[in-house]
Amino acid sequence: MRSPRWSRLDQVSLEGLLWALPGLALLQVVVHLVRSVRGDAVTSRGDLPEQLVTAGEPVTGAVTGAVVVQDPTAVQYAWTLAPMLVLLALAVVVARLLLGVVRSVRDGDPFRAVNARRLASLSTAVLAGGLLVQVVQGLAHARTIAPLLPDGPSSWTLDLQLWPVLAAGALFGFFAEVFARGARLREDVEGLV
Repeated sequence: MRSPRWSRLDQVSLEGLLWALPGLALLQVVVHLVRSVRGDAVTSRGDLPEQLVTAGEPVTGAVTGAVVVQDPTAVQYAWTLAPMLVLLALAVVVARLLLGVVRSVRDGDPFRAVNARRLASLSTAVLAGGLLVQVVQGLAHARTIAPLLPDGPSSWTLDLQLWPVLAAGALFGFFAEVFARGARLREDVEGLV
């Protein structure tokens, strides 16, 4: 049973928007690869070790900034590419799971148990992937700037932004529960008729 208010234009527009998410992540990877082939400088953002901080006064606490590596090695290019690849994989998983939900809306039956499972998987993927992207970004920053340090690599600082990841994961988890209850309600109503 197709939804009478859900047009083909709605479906194509929403699916296009969902595929644009991994498309943008892929574009970022391609641009980075083109820059690496051309031999462009690499910029790495994150916490700076004391050896790279040049200030007239003593600095206390963490200093965040960008380090531009003018003549990067292949390993430095690879490390700066790693977070982008993790983000690309996460974007593909998110788009694929959401596409399943969107296609069931087109059919007029979104409150199914399979959609509740898709949204629960999406919640888990966003939580795990969001944290993994941040860990890989921190590690990539540390490994990219390590050759620039006169004393060799120092300790690695991990800076996690938890609230956006937790908020997105909780939101998808909430929707998973709503869809699961909707599916149970639909089954109960079908049993009464």
